[in-house]
Parts: sequence; C-alpha cells; structure tokens
Amino acid sequence: MRIHKYTFLFAFAFLASDPIFAQEQFTIEEAIQLGIKNNYNILVANNNATIAANDNSLGNAGMLPVVDINASTNFANNATKQEFNTGAAVDKAGVKSNSINSGVYLTWTLFNGLKMFATHQQLSMLESMGKLSTKIQIENTVESIVVAYYNAVKQKQLIKGLNENIKISEERLTIAQKKFEIGSGSKLDVLQAKTDKNAQTSMLYRQKTVLDELKANLNQLMARPAETEFEVGDSIPVSFQLKYDELKGNYQKTNLNLIFAQENISYYKQQLKATKADLFPVVNLNANYLFSRAENQAGLILLNRNLGFNYGLTASWRIFNGFTLNNRIKNAQLQVENASLNYTNSQTQIEQQLLIAFKRFQDDQKILELEEDNLKLVRESVNIALERFRIGSSNT
Repeated sequence: MRIHKYTFLFAFAFLASDPIFAQEQFTIEEAIQLGIKNNYNILVANNNATIAANDNSLGNAGMLPVVDINASTNFANNATKQEFNTGAAVDKAGVKSNSINSGVYLTWTLFNGLKMFATHQQLSMLESMGKLSTKIQIENTVESIVVAYYNAVKQKQLIKGLNENIKISEERLTIAQKKFEIGSGSKLDVLQAKTDKNAQTSMLYRQKTVLDELKANLNQLMARPAETEFEVGDSIPVSFQLKYDELKGNYQKTNLNLIFAQENISYYKQQLKATKADLFPVVNLNANYLFSRAENQAGLILLNRNLGFNYGLTASWRIFNGFTLNNRIKNAQLQVENASLNYTNSQTQIEQQLLIAFKRFQDDQKILELEEDNLKLVRESVNIALERFRIGSSNT
C-alpha cells in the first residue's frame, strides 16, 4: 500500500542542486503529461473501466425481457399404416409430409427476490471501481515518473560532483608532476595522483551508465523508445510546506486505495443481497406469437395450421437444494467481513506510512540545511588543502 499523494514528494524533495547544462530540458510537467497520455498500464486500466461501464446495463442486471425468434421446417417421406376404430384403414407407401413452425417468444422476469436490483447495484459499483482503478493507475504512473525523473536529476548532480573531483585530481596531478620534475616532490605523489584521477574517471563512467538506465526507465514509463535522448532538469524545487494534522485529516477522503476498499465493502454487501434473493420464488411473464402449418398426404389430419398470440405467468420456487444456498449465504457474509477487515487494515497501514513519511520529511529538512553548510565547508577545505599541497606544506 502506497500513499500516492505524499511519498514520492517526500522521497526526493530535498536534493538541492545548481544548473550544470545549458541544453534545452525535458521538464517534469512534460514527462507527466506524456506518461498519462501514453503509458500502457493506464491505457489498459482505462479500457477495463470502459468494459465495466459497458457491462452496467439494465439488461445485464436481468431487468429487461428476453425476446427470441425461432423458425423451423421439416420434410418427410414415409410408409404409413393406420387402423381406426371405425374399421377404416390406411396402408400407403411414399407418403410425403411437411411442417413449418415459427414464432416470437418473450420471457420477462417480474420478481426474483429483488436479485435484479442488487445485481444492478453491483454493476454500478464495478463501473465506479473501474474508474477508481484508472485513477489509481494514473497516480502510480505519476509517482513512478516523478521518482524516476528526480532520480535522474540526482544522478546528473552526482556526475557534476564527479567532474569537479576529476578537475581537482587533474590539478593535483599537474602540481605533483611539476614538483617531481624540479626535484621537490616524489614519484609516489605523481602515481597516487594518477591513481586517484583514474578512480574518479571510472566512477564517472559508472555514474553515466546509471543515468542512462534511469532515462531508459523513464522512457518506458512514457511509452517511448528506450534510446530516445532527452535532458532532465538541473534541480528539484522545494516550494511547499506540509502539516501532519492536515494530511491525517484528509487522507480518508483523498486516498484512492482507501476509497476503493470502501467501494469493495459495498459491492460485497450487494452480493449478499443477491445471494439471499434465491430464498424467494421467481415469477416470469411468458408471451409468444406463433405460426405453425403441417400438411400430410395420408392420415386423419391432412392439414393443420395455427396462428395466434399466447401469454401467461410461470412461478418457480426451489425450497431445498441440499443446503448449498445456506453455505453460499454464509460465504457471502464472510466476504463482507473480509472486505471490512481489508479496509481497516489499509487504513492502519496508510496512517503508519503517513507518519513515517512525514517524520522523514522533517528530518530531510534538517539534513538539507546541514548538507548545505557542509558543502560550503568542504569547498573551503578543498581549496585550502589544494593550496597547501601547491606550496609543499602538505602531501597527497
């Protein structure tokens, strides 16, 4: 369970940085917009939501009549032998006969223990849950894009730092080489400076590979070819303040996973109603308009034709089915209980994650201030150490 509206902001909100490239940048807003438009998981979720909306109809709920048209024709050539109580008899070979039957049949369930209404409510909830699933997938995708994008920004800044380290190593190597040439330094200092420079260069290559992997992942989230080139931004803006009481007070209304769990409870309650409806009788309205014609070359009836409208009611009531209905009702009640337990469990997990994320948020604010101070101190220390090395008052 993830807190979509908060965690991806907490995780990377405090990586401060300076601009390092003058190239045209692919912004986070553009990445999100492209991901929402093209991401395959979102497209699949949207299609599933459309399927659920299409299924939500009165017909699928069983509230509308069913109309069928049937037609048939038969031909026969038989040997017929008949004896009647009047003493007459028929004994004839090659007797031909044919019949035609056609009709329109209507069946309409008028009452089934209100099962059709419970089913219609279930279909409506499935449609609503389909829309929620799409929104959840959009949030998941946006979260993944934001995390991937700002991870790329972070790696970009690490590359900048490695480039600065390489410049320092190159400066050390130049100084060590000159000192060795004039006899005031040792070969060991030159070798050590070269080793450090090579190590920093190796780390730079690895870091560039990490950045390329993050860009490929980001392209996949936006449904673009993995090799598509782009440049991420130079910094992660921090322009918001969070209050724990407000977050805790709003998450029940805004967290889509929690809303989905609530819908799930309602769905299983309607499922319980639909199951209990089987305790009641079923009443159907039946109507048909029929045409039939039968013609025989021998027999008592040589021609029989019917045309007309028929209608009536049928009622059925299953009063015993081996206690299977009782078991289905018990299982439906347990499903309602499980849905309620899942909701409560999700609620406690979100509260826990929200508390942990907010505390990390507060800690990151303090750490950011310390790291900004450390950055200034480190720059000054490096400058002093490099100058001392230049004048020979310190070693490598």
